[in-house]
Amino acid sequence: MKWFSLIPLASAVLGCGAFEPAPTVVPHASVTFDVTVPSDTPASATINVVGSAAALGEDKAPGFHLRRGVDGHYTGLVRLAVGAEVSYELRREEGWTPELSLQGEPMPRRTFSVDGDMTVSVTVARWGTPSETPPPR
Repeated sequence: MKWFSLIPLASAVLGCGAFEPAPTVVPHASVTFDVTVPSDTPASATINVVGSAAALGEDKAPGFHLRRGVDGHYTGLVRLAVGAEVSYELRREEGWTPELSLQGEPMPRRTFSVDGDMTVSVTVARWGTPSETPPPR
């Protein structure tokens, strides 16, 4: 009978229990997007950040919606992993209107590294022609 009482003790000492390592904790930072849009952008427009991070849609529309402030800027705050390399583009949701350069060329994707709490400030020069569907990725 004494032998049976030693089985739980032997299991714990010999490592026969189900011990799992603690999960890896990835630090995150608050990233604020502050977007200035052209003056002819309708006040009712919805601006989206479509990017590589999960919080930005993993490159799939609609991405992350920004809110229009009283100053006309569109802002939003997301939590992203510190050390992440993020690429993104801006679009007006109405007709999936792309951002263009002053010369009328499609804007290349923007990138940044998440080093801690930060603000990403962007000025849109102009908007392109709406398309029928969200951009493919």
